[in-house]
Amino acid sequence: MSETMRAEQKQSDNTKADNTKADNTTDGLLVWDLPLRLFHWGLAAAVVTNVVTANIGRMDIHERSGLTVLALVVFRVLWGFLGGHHARFANFVRTPRVVLSWLRSPSDATAPRKAGHSPLAALSVLALLAVTGFMAMTGMFASDGILFDGPLAHLAPAQSEAATKIHHRAKLALILLVVMHLLAILVYKFGKKINLTRAMVTGRASEAPGRISGADGKISRDRLMLGLALMAALQVAAHAVPLLRPAW
Repeated sequence: MSETMRAEQKQSDNTKADNTKADNTTDGLLVWDLPLRLFHWGLAAAVVTNVVTANIGRMDIHERSGLTVLALVVFRVLWGFLGGHHARFANFVRTPRVVLSWLRSPSDATAPRKAGHSPLAALSVLALLAVTGFMAMTGMFASDGILFDGPLAHLAPAQSEAATKIHHRAKLALILLVVMHLLAILVYKFGKKINLTRAMVTGRASEAPGRISGADGKISRDRLMLGLALMAALQVAAHAVPLLRPAW
């Protein structure tokens, strides 16, 4: 009788161990490191703030959120060389030929998805960085000639009018890119049953084990601290730019 009880207890322990192992694997592959996720949501919040404040005339807040965007874009460029596997440009930016080949090849619903940005999404990332960075730079030299001057408008007064026009026109490109980004999220969510939003919150792919392949995006504690320190330092530097504005 005791041997039967011991056998049942052993089987129960094995079952619990298997369940624990299964629970640990359902977390999903870690794709996005913490600094990258902070950049993503910080940029989203800053862009929304920029749009709202520009429309309601709160140019003081608009300037600050624009400087936040500039610091975040500079951080992302640097993190593209220093960050985790999937944050590095070398691991997701592809040539036009590769992008075209990816677009032409039929998708295999049974094959595991590759972790990280797809070749087309990589182009979207580069475009968003270029447009948001460009708008932040032109905004610093912009001027309406009456109530608002960018923090560096005094350095190039002859070009401030052109910078202002370019800054306003670039808004259309930004809106288009944001709409395309949101549509892609919806396509993945409802068409492919892949929750990209949750992945950018937790850092982990939403697919079950075996449905996604690729390198782990984990970074060391030292690299994490480097990323957070770099992000903070760039924000401090960017928000110090208005101090260069003349007092007169």
